[in-house]
Amino acid sequence: MDGRQQVDYRVLGGWGALSVDSGGDVSLWRALDREAPDGAVGVANLIAVDRGRPPLTSTATITITVADINDCPPRLLPPTTFHVPENAPPTVLGVLTATDDDVWAMGHGPPFVLSLAPSNPSFVFAQVALKFLPTQDSGRGGAELRTLGGLDREERRQLQVAVKVADAGGLSAVETITVVIDDVNDNPMLPAAKTVYLWKTQSGGSDIPLGRVYVEDPDDWDVGDKSFAWLTAPQPPFILNSNTGNIFVSSQVREGRYELHFAVSDKVWRQERVEANVTVEVRVLTPDALAHAAPLTLSPTTPAQFTRGWTPKTGGGGLGRLVQAVRRALGDPALDVEVVSVYGDDGAPSAAFSALHPPSPSSLVAGPGGQMASPVTVAAPAWTCVWVGVRKGPLDYMDPVKLHGLLDLHTPQLAEATNLTVTVGMPEPSPGHREGVGVLPAPPSPTPDRPPAQGPSPSYLDGGRDPSSAASRPSKTLALQVVDTNATSLVTPRLAFTSECLAPESEDCTASPCLNGGRCVKLSTGQRCVCPGGSWGPRCKVLARTFTASGWAWVRHLPSCLPTTISFRILTRCPDALVLYSGPLTPVPRRPGSLPSPMIAVQVVGGRPQVLLEGVGESVKVEVKAVVNDGYWHTVHVLVDTQGVALMVDLCGRGFEESPKDDSHCVVRASWANKRSSEAWAWAGPLQVAGLAQEVMRPEDFGWSETPTTKPLEGCISHLTLNGQLVDLGEPPYSQGSTAGCQPQETACGGKRGSCGLRGECVGGLERPECECEPSWAGPECSAPTVPASLGSSSCMKVALSFTPGPRVVKMQLRVRSRGARDGLLLHLAAQQRNTGLTLRLRAGVACASMSGAGWAMRTVCVDGRSLGDGAWHTLRVERHAHNLLVSVDDGDGWRRNESLPSLTTPMVGGGAAGVSSQAVEILDGVTLGCLPDDVSGDVNSDLSDTCVDDIRVSGRLLPLAPAVNATSWGQVDSWDQLESGCPSPASCVNTTCVPPLTCHTTWDHASCSCGPGSQLVGRSCEDVNECLWEPCLHGGTCTNLRPGYLCACGPGHAGDNCQWSRAVAVAHPLTAPAAILAVTVSLFVLVVLGVVFSLRRRRLRGRRNTGDSDCKKSCQRGTMVALKGKAGDGGKGVVADVIYETSVECVRFRPPDAEEKQAEEMGGQVGAAAACEAGAAEHLRGPARAPAHNHDPLLCRDDLRAYAYEGDGSSSGSSFTSTLSTLRTEAEQDAGAGSLAPEFLEVIDLLRNLPDVSSAAAPSSRSRSLRLVRREAALPHSADSSRTMNSRTMVHVGGDLSLTHIVARSLPHSHSTSPSSPISQHRQESHAPASALKKSEVFTLP
Repeated sequence: MDGRQQVDYRVLGGWGALSVDSGGDVSLWRALDREAPDGAVGVANLIAVDRGRPPLTSTATITITVADINDCPPRLLPPTTFHVPENAPPTVLGVLTATDDDVWAMGHGPPFVLSLAPSNPSFVFAQVALKFLPTQDSGRGGAELRTLGGLDREERRQLQVAVKVADAGGLSAVETITVVIDDVNDNPMLPAAKTVYLWKTQSGGSDIPLGRVYVEDPDDWDVGDKSFAWLTAPQPPFILNSNTGNIFVSSQVREGRYELHFAVSDKVWRQERVEANVTVEVRVLTPDALAHAAPLTLSPTTPAQFTRGWTPKTGGGGLGRLVQAVRRALGDPALDVEVVSVYGDDGAPSAAFSALHPPSPSSLVAGPGGQMASPVTVAAPAWTCVWVGVRKGPLDYMDPVKLHGLLDLHTPQLAEATNLTVTVGMPEPSPGHREGVGVLPAPPSPTPDRPPAQGPSPSYLDGGRDPSSAASRPSKTLALQVVDTNATSLVTPRLAFTSECLAPESEDCTASPCLNGGRCVKLSTGQRCVCPGGSWGPRCKVLARTFTASGWAWVRHLPSCLPTTISFRILTRCPDALVLYSGPLTPVPRRPGSLPSPMIAVQVVGGRPQVLLEGVGESVKVEVKAVVNDGYWHTVHVLVDTQGVALMVDLCGRGFEESPKDDSHCVVRASWANKRSSEAWAWAGPLQVAGLAQEVMRPEDFGWSETPTTKPLEGCISHLTLNGQLVDLGEPPYSQGSTAGCQPQETACGGKRGSCGLRGECVGGLERPECECEPSWAGPECSAPTVPASLGSSSCMKVALSFTPGPRVVKMQLRVRSRGARDGLLLHLAAQQRNTGLTLRLRAGVACASMSGAGWAMRTVCVDGRSLGDGAWHTLRVERHAHNLLVSVDDGDGWRRNESLPSLTTPMVGGGAAGVSSQAVEILDGVTLGCLPDDVSGDVNSDLSDTCVDDIRVSGRLLPLAPAVNATSWGQVDSWDQLESGCPSPASCVNTTCVPPLTCHTTWDHASCSCGPGSQLVGRSCEDVNECLWEPCLHGGTCTNLRPGYLCACGPGHAGDNCQWSRAVAVAHPLTAPAAILAVTVSLFVLVVLGVVFSLRRRRLRGRRNTGDSDCKKSCQRGTMVALKGKAGDGGKGVVADVIYETSVECVRFRPPDAEEKQAEEMGGQVGAAAACEAGAAEHLRGPARAPAHNHDPLLCRDDLRAYAYEGDGSSSGSSFTSTLSTLRTEAEQDAGAGSLAPEFLEVIDLLRNLPDVSSAAAPSSRSRSLRLVRREAALPHSADSSRTMNSRTMVHVGGDLSLTHIVARSLPHSHSTSPSSPISQHRQESHAPASALKKSEVFTLP
């Protein structure tokens, strides 16, 4: 086994209650229930896999038999509901029998003993009796239930009788028996009034039932004895059924208040035309009201019981208490809580109830020998579903996701206020099975032409099914539910959540609103969102969010359908963090034997991603052995289907170097042990991201084996996708401690948003951050537009790469523009193996990507949602990650993305290397555009023509696109043919004739007759469209209407055609302003003091100066500017002929060594004055550090000594510069204290006179620029010798004083750019070298 004896174990089956450790020991992690389905005997498979090469597998079968204990109390068998006529004499109602789910052979069953429970109220003992019959039911025991006298329905419509049932082992339970008292018409009627509240939708349909005409009559089953008629003339659109008293109204009825008057007659009591008035209030529910409502389910109660006494204005009843409790839970008394829908059930069993309250052991029948038999129907408690919406203003609704979550957090308070069991969500079709709001199908309702069936039945006022009434019967077409309480009637839509795995989003912003501050604008192409910077797609979604140590966010719930795929990208350094959680926010009311609450959590534990999932009867936990807290972006996929759960990291494109034989390092799968687990895996509440809003959860409160970690995430979540649909993270419905975008990533690229330019995005994680430009933009700050190319017939281009893409992870991207159903190859990335590689093509206008490799078949993925031949630019992206292939169009949201993920859906067979083989990309001719050349014949295959392409990238690197660009840092065009620069629109209006006032306009290869952009047809003339009415300018920009179009004037902090970009504005320190004021004040004070000192010293020096000062002044004012020119390419022995340098000659005077200390102090003021003159000096090249000052104290002459020479024509030797030297000689005669420097002085003069003439160097006048005077201070060198060599200084002997002439060279920039490798660029870099490294004769050219 190659020394690898380590074995990995996993266990499948066994009710999901078994676990196995690393040593192979199997144990139970939860208790077993023999009475559960298939709970008597369980089978589990223990699988062992070693880590040898190849890995070997062995399987052991474990059979578990569960021994019975007497833990299930007996229960009554149906029927448990009995009827008795009102005022009937003592009557036997029926015989009660019982059963038990435990094993009877062990004494855990019959004989049963039945009796009335002591908990019954006194009136029950006075009205009914229970007689025990030990021989009943073949000796198992039973009891006879009978009444003791007449029962009055007007006093009590039904009785709830508690019966105690005990088995042979002494285990007992209390069961409830219902006795319904049937009505008899024994009371006369009186006039009455009724109010009907109709909340209707905007759709049409058949007539709407409003309930029955009401007269005050304690009898409620006497409708057959009554007749109904209009008291006045009939009032359309209302209709009355004269036999049943039911009122109907046309679905086209308008919003408002209506008064109706009826007359009722009773033939038993011989009453005629008793007045009954009905008021109908009609309200039309807007789509916003329906879309922002959240459901609450209350039990046990019926809709009629819960709404009795309630009105929209005054509240009251159970519904009024619920509305008040919701307002208190939300913490804002000013919120308007409105009731949108009320409907329910009277206790009939349903799939909804079964999902909320799973079958208990009491729903199973014990057969002979104590074996389990088929379950029987057991009535569930009545329930009522109430949909509520919350508004802050007339049109400002609270997001339904936020409302749902807040209600879930406060269910204990709601339950306390209503004294009922409250759960957030709807009971049908099942909890959590929801995707969008719709209407439920309903049973048939009575119509004006079809009266309901007659006959006695339970009262509808108490949840009974009265077929003679319209109560609790919704409209079939409009799905409206009528809740009739006699004095009032509430008619509302029967709302439900539609079960859609993927809710399509329209690109038209009239149907889907713009997000994150985007604005819906009407353009020539339709109504589209104008999006702010940093948002994406047609709805302006923000794809990333930053979370702090206590942050979290709520987004829309998980889709409940299967399969469901969840994916996201994560950037963090936290070893432990909760990433996603979908489950209850508060403990769910539980009863013995109930199943765990559905929950799914994605978390990071020890740096590794995990998935926890609780469902029906089992717990699943999977973990991938990959680290995701290393500061890099990682992609995580979670798949839940009917087979089980799978978790994948980074699309299995990494880590094969350490695990080359299989994919265990990047994906893990777990199968369902109980097939029912997939039936109720999703929770209806919000999906919590990066943390929990609730307190710490205990597993026993929810029936879980383990709770997810409560440590929040510190980092970023990006590209959260549910079944292919991106989730907006810019404005989540509810959040705390989080911000839009990924701030750590932006900080890594420059510390603030916009560090990559307005059209760039920082990517690469925290370790290798880099800027990635938006499509069609390039450059260091993503500010340079790319140049497209159009493909003609038989067009083709080959590019050689200067880098090697990854062998298992390759990405390609380009922009394409076409018209019609084009076919042909767009881009092909070839591998070194023949007939292998990655290909992107158009197939009937649809983007398709294919991947082929050595040893495995070709895989093709297409984005079939819509053809791309609409004449608009589209960005196509292809990604290959090992075996997985993804292709997307534009933002890749919804239908614009498709993927093939066999690593996630299909385990690798055999674990061989072929499953994860790498592909080395061909560098030479590796990328082909527009065609697939045939290596043999040279013909062009898969030709794509009449199409434009742009911005080609491979693995994020920008490739050249001929003919505009033939080379970039990442590739070189080898050959190209039939490509033209740009993307011109063909002339399509040549043969098109339009009827005036319409004219022909071309929209890239498509001609149409219209008024043109920015105009619309009004009547028979074209008029300008004022786009400013749509407010297209974001961030407070000012809109000006143009003809055509509009213009946005942006504020200083924003830019863009719609002011969509926010410029990066530096945030000043809070102390900046006070510090600036203080600095200005101090500066002014110092300037005043220096001015006074300078004035005093100037007066004192004026009397001491001799006549030589005036000559010095004149000489310094005539400084010389020297143009230096030469040749390049000789290793620094000349100057580039096309580069112009600025040279300044500076004059500095120095005092002799025996100068007085006082005069040395006075020198300081002169130096400061000379430095103040340098404000207009030009920039200069950097030189080495200046030599330390000599012991002699320098003293500048009052105005400095300057020498001038002018660029252009040269001057003869001894002209301008000779005049300067003559001035120096004049000064030299005034002071003979420095005679020892005469030889050096003469050497300098000789050197200057023998330099070549400037006029001999030709300088292009087109590139010459005016030179500026440069003044610099000079320090005295240690010796005369050093002064001749360091920094190109020239020492001039001037008698007692010394003048230092300092020449500085500066390269003027050219008007055209040069490449880094050009001689000019090389010289520009060399020009910054220390001047001491150059020879005098090689640097200066003086006249």
